[in-house]
Amino acid sequence: MKSLGKAPILIPLLVIIPLIGLGLYVVPNLFDTIPPTLTVSGLEKAKQYRGSLTLTIAALDEKPGLGSLTVQIDDTPPIPLNSTPTESTFWVLQTTEFADGPHKVSVTATDRSLYKNQKHYTLPFYIDNTPPKLHIPPEILRVGQGRTLTLFLQADEPLAAIEGKLFDKSATLYPTSSENLYRSFLGVGVTSTVKNYPLTVNAIDLAGNETEHTFQVEVNKTKFARGGYIVLSPQKQQIMMDRSKGREDNAKRGAAYAKANEEAKQLWEGRFIRPTEGRLTSPFGKYREYSTGVRRHHYGTDIANVVGTPIYASNRGIVTLADRLHIYGNAVILNHGQGISTSYNHLSEIHVKAGERVEKGQQIGLMGATGQATGSHLHWGMVVKGVAVAPEEWTERDFSSP
Repeated sequence: MKSLGKAPILIPLLVIIPLIGLGLYVVPNLFDTIPPTLTVSGLEKAKQYRGSLTLTIAALDEKPGLGSLTVQIDDTPPIPLNSTPTESTFWVLQTTEFADGPHKVSVTATDRSLYKNQKHYTLPFYIDNTPPKLHIPPEILRVGQGRTLTLFLQADEPLAAIEGKLFDKSATLYPTSSENLYRSFLGVGVTSTVKNYPLTVNAIDLAGNETEHTFQVEVNKTKFARGGYIVLSPQKQQIMMDRSKGREDNAKRGAAYAKANEEAKQLWEGRFIRPTEGRLTSPFGKYREYSTGVRRHHYGTDIANVVGTPIYASNRGIVTLADRLHIYGNAVILNHGQGISTSYNHLSEIHVKAGERVEKGQQIGLMGATGQATGSHLHWGMVVKGVAVAPEEWTERDFSSP
């Protein structure tokens, strides 16, 4: 009978002891002061975004556990997200639902404690869903035969890439010192058909938006001088008619001119200078006849003087050829960058080497009559993107700016 009297005491103890143990576990977690861990990826500061943007969000709180996870764009209402302690949450933002311009994303993780500890992630970003706009002043889109076409293209925002195509050739557009202003040079052949040509420009902005615009380039007729009969000696006639000699010369010259296309930096400064003293005997583009029966335009400017007259670099550049050629005699070609080259031919002496850097006005050789020359003179040439153009034009105008 005494043992029955103790039973009511044992039953409450069996209930109280587990509750005490549970309290010892739960109560400290409820008063936890450590915020959750939070990582967010998929967004880079200052980068521009378009279309869909996916954020990877991982939030974890061991004790007492994660209570809520929200994401917010600017001042819009927070959006609750589902998250578990072991998995990441992927959240997709449709940027087209927001205006172009700067924005802010905020992610907040809150635990289950009485203090509601929080971890915040905030980062500014930029939305751009609008393709870039391009502009070329109309007066720039007119050029004469045998002249240099300089394209200055203005974009309304920074570009990641820009490329043009004209005369079935690539027209590389280089950035200038002016904001969002790009420039390209193209040579127009002396025999180019007089008409309008489509210039197609493709541009991609920093967010990846792409635009393509077609402009019309007007090529006008240039009146070139005609006349002149050049008598070559039998030996020089033989060399002129030997196509293998011409191919050999052109292969060397072509390789030298190609190096200017590879140089993206502008090496020249301001206007070019006349490379020597003397009498102008044949202007660029003059249509002449040779004693071999060949009739063609003159692809350079001839300046005559006595043998040994100093020849100077018409502008700063890098020597890409310094060699003796069959047709052009002792020749020097300078790379001025961005597809621009000058050549100095029929020299009696060459004073520079391939790969050497020269300054505007630096002496590079002496005038002579080597190669297919009938007298002492300098054949001064200029090539823009593989096309011979009038070099005098570059002495009259600074092509560096519009």
